[in-house]
Amino acid sequence: MATTGTVISGLMAIYTGATPAKITCQVNASLNLKRDTRDITCKDSGDWEDALPARKSWTLSGTGNLALDATNGWKQLYTAWDAGTALACVFQTGVTGDEKYSGSAYVTSLSADSSGSQENVTFSFELKGNGALTKATT
Repeated sequence: MATTGTVISGLMAIYTGATPAKITCQVNASLNLKRDTRDITCKDSGDWEDALPARKSWTLSGTGNLALDATNGWKQLYTAWDAGTALACVFQTGVTGDEKYSGSAYVTSLSADSSGSQENVTFSFELKGNGALTKATT
């Protein structure tokens, strides 16, 4: 049954792979959509700039707790980054009937952070969309 009302953040996550698997132990997950514009200002525009919509782009980013034995975590993202291979990606709740956003993306940023002496080691990542992002229902 589809989620109703405000979606709780614990449901929304980033999944990767041909059979989408949630990135292990995520703490944060974000989908960012961008639309460039093109300047169509001319002498008839007066003091105002005129613009029309142009290219669209998207990124997924997130953080997680680092587990070297994770099923789908740091190692898998590192392997895709190192090889320069695209990953099938989905931003979704995983709840039947909810919207999901899918596409192919490259790992453009990957970092690990080991702060303090008794804290979790975390990792951060960014995935840059390659082509269209599609909206469908889970």
